[in-house]
Amino acid sequence: MKKKPLTYGSRFCSFLIFIFVLFAADSQPGHHIPVGLQRLLTAYPDHLVNAGEQNTLIWKDGTRMIFDDGITPKDFETLLNEPDLEDMFHMEYPPGKDVVFQKDFDPGRIRVELFFKKMYGRNPQEVEKKLVPVRWLPKTVNKILMVTSVNGVDKKLQEISDQLGKKPYLHKYIDNPAGTYKWRKISGTRRLSPHCFGIAIDINAKPYADYWQWNQTGEKNKNLEYQDRIPWEIVEIFEKHGFIWGGKWYHYDTMHFEYRPELLVRR
Repeated sequence: MKKKPLTYGSRFCSFLIFIFVLFAADSQPGHHIPVGLQRLLTAYPDHLVNAGEQNTLIWKDGTRMIFDDGITPKDFETLLNEPDLEDMFHMEYPPGKDVVFQKDFDPGRIRVELFFKKMYGRNPQEVEKKLVPVRWLPKTVNKILMVTSVNGVDKKLQEISDQLGKKPYLHKYIDNPAGTYKWRKISGTRRLSPHCFGIAIDINAKPYADYWQWNQTGEKNKNLEYQDRIPWEIVEIFEKHGFIWGGKWYHYDTMHFEYRPELLVRR
């Protein structure tokens, strides 16, 4: 059967239908949500319920946080000291065996304190109410470490300990952890350490860890020489459970691991 040509009216109706479908697709939840905002929603489902608009993070209690403050560009010090949520994703954390040793490339060191205070506690008293013991390498070291129960961080760290406990050839790197929870500022800054929230652990400080300030000579901003003696197998086990490694920072801290699953989410 020969098809009849479309009239002007039918063509106009088809155009309206196309526009409606396009608008409907464009209005679907998450269609314009920035990748970083999507990663937060995926990483912390117990706390975050939605991104109401393109630029707003919504918590389960109704608290709203702006994702992008619109201030650009920001230099390195501003990113560290005055970040927004978007800035936490300014540097892509490289999982696995990749290390991108470039000046001031510190993926994970940019943290919005308000976000972490909201999640884990605004002060020592609030954080400490949520701390629980983890028995580190119970068959050998059997050391009690206090970490937060929020987001199941304690369970994840216990799983890491159990996996590492089966690998005695790695024990010398982890058998004397330097600490977990401690409310303090990062040395030489006004910023709170992630240890304040019970989400970080420092494995052996000596003799296997390397820290940029220990190895630094001359002026503060001179080019650093990367140093690391931590086996990749340890890093991979931590990353598998949502912890990032300070050994992937230009300002390296190879004893340091912190729970930051949003930086390991891939969408």
